[in-house]
Amino acid sequence: MSAGMAVALMLTISACGDNGHAGGDSDAAAYRAVVADVTGRTPVPTIQLLTKTAAEDPRWFEEARLIVESWQRAGIPAELLAVRGSEVGRRAFTRKDFDAALLVYGPMPDRLDPDNILSKFASARAGVSGWNLSGYRNADYDALYQAQQLAMNEDERVAAVRKAQKLLYEHQPARPFAHPVVGGAYRSDRWDGVQHALGYPVFNIWNSIGATPKTAKRTLVVGTISEPLTLNPVALESPAAQLLLSHIYDSLVRIGPEGELRDWAAESVKVDGARVIAKLRPGMRFSDGHPVTAADVAFTVRYMIDKKSPLFAQKLAAVRDVRATGDSVEITLAKPSPSFVPTVLTQLPILPEHVWKKVAQPAKFSNDAPVGSGPFVLAGRKLGAEIRFTANKEHFSAPKVDGLVMIVLGSLDAEVGGLAQGDLDMLGDVQGVAQLASVRGKSGITVVSDESFGWAGLHYNMRKEPFDDRHFRRALSFLIPVRDIIDVVLDGQGKPAGSPIAASLTKWHDPSLQPFPYDMRAAMRELREAGYVFDRRGVLYFPATRDDKRLRDNNVPT
Repeated sequence: MSAGMAVALMLTISACGDNGHAGGDSDAAAYRAVVADVTGRTPVPTIQLLTKTAAEDPRWFEEARLIVESWQRAGIPAELLAVRGSEVGRRAFTRKDFDAALLVYGPMPDRLDPDNILSKFASARAGVSGWNLSGYRNADYDALYQAQQLAMNEDERVAAVRKAQKLLYEHQPARPFAHPVVGGAYRSDRWDGVQHALGYPVFNIWNSIGATPKTAKRTLVVGTISEPLTLNPVALESPAAQLLLSHIYDSLVRIGPEGELRDWAAESVKVDGARVIAKLRPGMRFSDGHPVTAADVAFTVRYMIDKKSPLFAQKLAAVRDVRATGDSVEITLAKPSPSFVPTVLTQLPILPEHVWKKVAQPAKFSNDAPVGSGPFVLAGRKLGAEIRFTANKEHFSAPKVDGLVMIVLGSLDAEVGGLAQGDLDMLGDVQGVAQLASVRGKSGITVVSDESFGWAGLHYNMRKEPFDDRHFRRALSFLIPVRDIIDVVLDGQGKPAGSPIAASLTKWHDPSLQPFPYDMRAAMRELREAGYVFDRRGVLYFPATRDDKRLRDNNVPT
């Protein structure tokens, strides 16, 4: 601060500290930089925290409410923006139209590999159509991200992954605050063969094909609040709908229940330096009867790149050439990549060339009657109500059920209630275990839970002020009442997060990155160091030109 500033700083012992609980107004006032004259300064506008409505997901809403109240107590102007989950997706993933967004990254199996998480902060993905929701751009981070992709041995890759985590921790483009314990439930009085799987513990492709009826009922009925916005895999903008589409479309490889790689549509996959050679399983057919060929796989790779698929073009950016020979497809990468098979080939759907070569504008293609080679075939859809599938009995891993029905519900509570009443056979959404209390121990229902390797947290939109300032983001991060969120909202079922890569992923997680504490003093120090001040009424102002020490991260070196 300049010597000419009239600054009143009261340093007193605060009732809040590192315990993670929010303190009172007096705690914030004790550490603020207060000036008498704010002439010419610009007040910080009210920031909005985007979240789901309380009706749709009370857990998300309550977490966001606690955060906003904590920011308000600190003197940061903030308010909730609660909308339907589909609108959260549009604002955050599609339009990047938000200030800060509360999001929960589920424990999808492909997130067992750190590339999935780290890719969400790469500069190449910071555009409006990319997965880098925060808009974080940093050359040092990009170099580390590329280094972990191209590492020639595991030790080199682990070192790069941990250094990348450290940058994210210091810069705070996003604030992971919890790794919740998650779970699912199903009617064990009706179904055998349901196995726990990493990621989605109950509703997953393995249980869809493996669930065995114990009664005359041969259709598996699953509840969900997450109806996919599209059945068009080329137009997907987030991985959320991939689980459902993986029932229709095969990939060359899948991630097994224990996190292991399993050859799937590929009979074998060989990695030779920068070349990946996959030999197709014989006898596969699409649902319209056409054979599945290596040419279809090669077409899929080229098509996803050429049509700039929001989800897959970025995954395939390292591809330099792809060609089909007989029943094999050879993909040549720019450089060897240990993450290509587990994070790309496990997700990439095989498209029928004879269908998609006629689709010039896939972004406008509804794909209402998808043609795939997977274990299920779409039978019908009523928007907002249900999606019906029939089993593909000719599939090499044919389901034991005759059909699958996804019932679209308005809330997680309705989903759990439907299971308890017998209207549903299985919960389709990963839920916090606290939400499953009403069915735990209930006769005929089995609850499965697991520590999540996903994370709950905030994305700060660095494309706009004040979120382009590292000090401001760190101040917000110090004001997350994590202990209250875990104890109250998650009913104690979760662990504080320091990195988006969970501690349970011991190979990749950096244990030195301890979770940010709730620390009012540290938050006010961050604001003060950047030059933000409060007036005597408690209004927060941007730094004056002469005192501006902000770190505008997308414009300054590390």
